[in-house]
Amino acid sequence: MFYGRFEHNIDKKGRMTVPSTYREQTVGDLVCVTKGLDGNLMAYSKDKFDIIADSINSISITDPRLRSLRREILGGSAELTYDTVGRVLIPTHLRKFAGIDEKVVIIGVGDSFEIWSPERLEAEEDANSDPKANAERWAMFNINTRGN
Repeated sequence: MFYGRFEHNIDKKGRMTVPSTYREQTVGDLVCVTKGLDGNLMAYSKDKFDIIADSINSISITDPRLRSLRREILGGSAELTYDTVGRVLIPTHLRKFAGIDEKVVIIGVGDSFEIWSPERLEAEEDANSDPKANAERWAMFNINTRGN
């Protein structure tokens, strides 16, 4: 599982260091990155991304909304290979989509990690900072920490 929050720089070529704990959790020397649903990027190990791709490929091509989703998620994705120091080169089209320039925030969200421009993440967090709304969201989960 991917947990935690990291801030990294993007070099002029578009390379970003992936935290070592995240690299250890991806299969082989690559990670699959695609357009996120909130103006960010989503990164998966290859085996997890293949499950998503299989699911998307199983939907009907007759619905234009689903074809659009297929293009966004699969067509907008890239398999990125780690270099010797643990960096990946994020393609220009993905950096442009996510508004990524010189800095990124990388957030582990369980089975994947997200890559955000700091400005977009701040706006997302501001939009979701209402304590009452957050309490209602947490109440939807049946969280038991007693191990039963």
